[in-house]
Amino acid sequence: MAAASNGSEFFELDVDPVRESFSRPSNAESLEDDENELVWEAISRLPSNKRGNFAVMRKSPSEHDRSGGYGEREEMIDVRRLDRHKRELVVKKALDTNAQDNHKLLSAIKERLDRVGIEVPKVEVRFENLNISAKVQTGSRALPTLINVARDLGEGLLTKLGIFRAKRFPLTILNDISGAVKPGRMTLLLGPPGSGKSTLLLALAGKLAKNLKKSGNITYNGQKIDDFYVQRTSAYISQTDNHIAELTVRETLDFAACWQGASDGFGGYMEDLVRLEKEKNIRPNPEVDAFMKASSVGGKKHSISTDYVLKVLGLDVCSETVVGNDMLRGVSGGQRKRVTTDDELHHEFSL
Repeated sequence: MAAASNGSEFFELDVDPVRESFSRPSNAESLEDDENELVWEAISRLPSNKRGNFAVMRKSPSEHDRSGGYGEREEMIDVRRLDRHKRELVVKKALDTNAQDNHKLLSAIKERLDRVGIEVPKVEVRFENLNISAKVQTGSRALPTLINVARDLGEGLLTKLGIFRAKRFPLTILNDISGAVKPGRMTLLLGPPGSGKSTLLLALAGKLAKNLKKSGNITYNGQKIDDFYVQRTSAYISQTDNHIAELTVRETLDFAACWQGASDGFGGYMEDLVRLEKEKNIRPNPEVDAFMKASSVGGKKHSISTDYVLKVLGLDVCSETVVGNDMLRGVSGGQRKRVTTDDELHHEFSL
């Protein structure tokens, strides 16, 4: 208590201006929070067949400041109509960290599916008593010379006509091997050159050459390989890089995504996922939700899967460079090998 010069008394209080500013939100902040809630409410009220087409994208503090502090921190986007800048932004925000951590994104997707009780199918591959052999030429006759190629063509024609049968010798590539590839694990296959590593991988991927003789069992989740659609479950990445040299890296991957039907990766989950989250009143992470919904859109010329694999494998820095080959200068050898890997990753295989 203090006294004024005129004799009146009053209370003197020390108020920290900084603490006062944080003690309660301003009207502008309250209004902004209300607007963000309205965005989520608007999506939740959409019909179930349209709810998967819209997502929320949050602006970072720097992006919000560049806009002068006006507008909503969260905006509704239509994942079916994303331009290149928006696709790259969705992928960048989904990866979330400065290091663009793909493991963090995959963990967040798995956590979201587990929260509503959706289980991702797992694939276990087993091979038992697998034998693979071939009939081969030996000595100088096995060399890839012009004369030998011509003789092979002639002998092949005569063999089909039943006139002549070329003399070949048996070669055992794999001899009575058994094993399993467990789901959720990375399996390393080691062996010296010529031990049959590539042959084993080709057999497991269902791409074994027809002139090789195979015996034994290969099963996917207990089903024989002939009864299982292996092409949508596993892939074999070739050691050779076969690409259209004149296309850029981005064009190559867009072409692969278009023809391999890769852009509907989460399409099988989104309808049930959105419905279950609404029933349980669960609000998903906006960045992960936008990425999953954009990945489930099919039939587009440009796929967000392309931007995703470009970012994960570090090819975004050379996305506009032609792939090239021995006659046309393009990306480096290591980058070209990653393009080959990207072609197969577009399928989002289990193996």
